[in-house]
Amino acid sequence: MGNIRLKLTAISPIHIGSGEIYEPTNFVIDEGVLYHFRDEDFYMALPDIRQKAFMRIINENRDDSFIQVHKFVKENKNIVKDIAIGIVAVTDGLQKDYDRLLGKVRQLEGRKQSTDRVFNKFEIQRVQRKQVKTSTNIFAHTGYIVGSALKGSISTAYQELMFKKNGKNFLKEKFQAKGRDISNNLFREFKVSDSIVKKVNTKIGFALNKERFDYDFSNPNANIKLSTFIEVIEAQSEFIVDINYGSLKIEEILKSCTSHYMPIFRSIFLGQVDGKKEYIYKYLASNFYDKYRHFELKPNQYLLRVGKHSGARAVTIDGIRDIKSKLSGGGKHRKPNKFEYREDETTTWLFGDKSNSNYELLPFGWVVAEIIDEEPPKYEAIDGLYALQVKKAKEREENRVAVEERERKAREERIKREAEEKAKLASMTPLQRLINNYSDVALLINDMKSGKIEDFESIKKELAQEVKKILQQNPKTWDRAKKKALDRKVYIEGLLKFK
Repeated sequence: MGNIRLKLTAISPIHIGSGEIYEPTNFVIDEGVLYHFRDEDFYMALPDIRQKAFMRIINENRDDSFIQVHKFVKENKNIVKDIAIGIVAVTDGLQKDYDRLLGKVRQLEGRKQSTDRVFNKFEIQRVQRKQVKTSTNIFAHTGYIVGSALKGSISTAYQELMFKKNGKNFLKEKFQAKGRDISNNLFREFKVSDSIVKKVNTKIGFALNKERFDYDFSNPNANIKLSTFIEVIEAQSEFIVDINYGSLKIEEILKSCTSHYMPIFRSIFLGQVDGKKEYIYKYLASNFYDKYRHFELKPNQYLLRVGKHSGARAVTIDGIRDIKSKLSGGGKHRKPNKFEYREDETTTWLFGDKSNSNYELLPFGWVVAEIIDEEPPKYEAIDGLYALQVKKAKEREENRVAVEERERKAREERIKREAEEKAKLASMTPLQRLINNYSDVALLINDMKSGKIEDFESIKKELAQEVKKILQQNPKTWDRAKKKALDRKVYIEGLLKFK
């Protein structure tokens, strides 16, 4: 059984979806950062009076409940920041859209259908994350490359090689075998681990759909087709995966990846593909274009494309592609849809900072795989903002432990004092217990004068002796006694028959 270890380096944004979204009522975006929270955490963190106000909004169930809930959350954003379970950077354009769209929602207050539409529009596709334990013994969720996604990417490339070598029937028999024939599937013994995260950053921006073979030079805004909010793993993120390839030829498999994906990668930098004018290059970020237009791999490196928005060419086999492309139909008048089948897609998706970006965009999913022989890191990385979350979580845990420790010590001190007080009382004479019941000796003397002390006549001389000892502890109330203090001294001396 053969094994190999690869280092994966993202050279463009990657989105491997989890099927989950960031719900607009469960996050706030402030100063370029999205703070994702759980309802129950938010509610429990609110002071009592705000909890009641929040529940009033929920229970009213008004048409503009979305507005009221989100307005309340925004007003308490500092609480959200403290209890956030996810912290992700967003582009400047997304921050502006968020502020602008919420303003629009406030203007539509009371119009349920309109407000719902705006809020639903702000659903953000999340990347797949896994839970890892950090060096600080805190658990956090970090973006990663899923093993099944990588295996699918490699499988497509290898199938193309096998098709070109052995034909379509071989492909059907050895790669598409199912049920009882699954043992014939060549890739059944090809195992790819989920990636270990070496370095990662995530960001939320826009997935923008652009025409490949059409470009309006007179009106660049007309080139903006569709846009959605999306979270990505950023370029320069690094991962490690282990592959068990069984009896298959791993070198042949890896080379097939480059032979399948490199022509697609190079085509995005060209102004003409297969005799047709192509315009992807016009949208590309200048630093990406300059860095990769003449990109060459090292001998132990291979090119892959993974995740959503990889494009139809990347996930299909050259020579038997049959990509469905819509020509017309739908729209306001619901005309019948018309399609054609092609060897390539007519549009492409690119990642951008703004919903109306036509420049400085990046393609999705490009990864360089490199054969390595090194141990993976002991602790997996999490992205920078999630690191802040971990730091906050650690601080909250340390504060909780500190509070519990203070309470424990206070409880022990109280028990100790109570035990000492009990022992002290048990060792006292009745007269000492009488004195101990007074917090101020002046009050005791007043009660002595007024006759409030039980059996006073029989204990007055002995009581006066004890009180004198107490008064002598303070020179001002005995040696230098004045006014009331002097009266008390005279009274006590009188009881003792001093002149």
